[in-house]
Amino acid sequence: MKIQQRLRKHIKRLTLFTSTLLVSAGTPFVQGMTGSAFALTVPAKSADDFVESMCVNTHWDHENTPYKNNYDEVKQKLLQLGIRHVRDGGSSGNAIARMKDLASVGIKTTYIMNPNSGVAPNNSYWVSSPAYYINDFVKNKVGTNAIDAVEISNEIDLTYNNFYWHPGDTEKVNNNPSSPLYWIPYVRSLTKDTYSALKSDPVTVGTKIIGPSLGRTYSYGNKSPLGDLSTVVDWGNMHSYPFGGNPFNNPYSYATIAKYYWQGNFPSLNIDENPYIFDVYGQPFGSKPMVSTETGYSTTNLYRGISEKAHGQYMPRLFLEYFRKGIPRTCSYEFVNQWNNPNNAEANFGLLRNDLSAKPAYKALQNLISVLKEPGANFVPGVLDYSITVTPPAGYNRTKFVHSLLLQKSHGKFFLVIWHEISNGDISTTPTREINSPAMPTTITLNTPISTALTYTINDAGDMDLVGTTITDNKISLDVRETVKIIELTPQ
Repeated sequence: MKIQQRLRKHIKRLTLFTSTLLVSAGTPFVQGMTGSAFALTVPAKSADDFVESMCVNTHWDHENTPYKNNYDEVKQKLLQLGIRHVRDGGSSGNAIARMKDLASVGIKTTYIMNPNSGVAPNNSYWVSSPAYYINDFVKNKVGTNAIDAVEISNEIDLTYNNFYWHPGDTEKVNNNPSSPLYWIPYVRSLTKDTYSALKSDPVTVGTKIIGPSLGRTYSYGNKSPLGDLSTVVDWGNMHSYPFGGNPFNNPYSYATIAKYYWQGNFPSLNIDENPYIFDVYGQPFGSKPMVSTETGYSTTNLYRGISEKAHGQYMPRLFLEYFRKGIPRTCSYEFVNQWNNPNNAEANFGLLRNDLSAKPAYKALQNLISVLKEPGANFVPGVLDYSITVTPPAGYNRTKFVHSLLLQKSHGKFFLVIWHEISNGDISTTPTREINSPAMPTTITLNTPISTALTYTINDAGDMDLVGTTITDNKISLDVRETVKIIELTPQ
């Protein structure tokens, strides 16, 4: 019941699943008794709102990395990608200068507050090295044109004595800094003080407050150590890396994987069916929207790493899946490989290699953004009447894994993004066994009159092909694969 309640809380639209008919959030359908499909009118979302939800992690103060040594080139790569949000926590003069410079070209920062956890909680809304009160830092040192969101802390449970909290450890939680669980009252006070400081200042009142992230799940079904912070945040927070499997789904054999959800690594792994990431990390934040300030994949042959090819297939889907689930900001970890070390998983999370050459994921996202961006668009999206029917090949009967998202621009054109949300890897082996799934033959029936259709297809290299698309008897037929297709539909 808790999982069903969480789904109802986070998924705004009705979703109905059948064996032959695609059903996903954003595309609700009903199947008739005779097997024919009848579409409901589907409300679109703004295409540019999707682009606005995208974010990448940076590290401007990290020594001997491209972030610090090659800033001008990294900045150009950000601009060429088309991203509008970065996440960083530096407070040096160098970091401040970078945040201001990026703001001048339209890239805003989600700022990770980096407090000194040795101070008393009632003085805890500091940015350390040097020390600033957070409202002074945002307003005067950097500027609200540069920082549009403040994240309370980054995985403080891992950095403060590295002590694992259990529900029975309540007696250990106190305000004594020597307590191994001091971080719990500390981060609660930090959140409240930060919210008060920023929301009480008319200059910073519009800055989004993002709750603290935690590095551990603290057992599924148990209460969060953070208690209730829903009144002192704008957005909740989670670090929802999908490469570790979902242990809270019943395992079953599918797509050549013996225990599909346990041993898969697909983007929607922990946010769609049995979305434990919401249930575990969402508890302290009530009904507030959840954001993911860290998620992504490492491109290595090491434990649970993936190939650059799989990375390119996954990253567009990751952003699309998160937006489809109502997540207003998703920050890929990270933008650049910090070091040239293939045997270090931490060094290989970037969309760019260490020499700043583009991985397929960078090119795929660049192409996705180029089609969907519409800066400054301000309109109410309309609805489209259509249905999607999937005729699956043998062994791939879960047609609900064909996902879609309906977007629209202000000129009226619709953009139906569609993909097979299937696991491209089996993490039960090291290196991860790569899987190439068959195409899912799909028919889109258009009940809204459409004059022309174009299909953009992003391939395994991240490049994009554009072809005119035939509409026959109000139907479009296509093969849906693990890479993203965008169908541009112009209403009559």
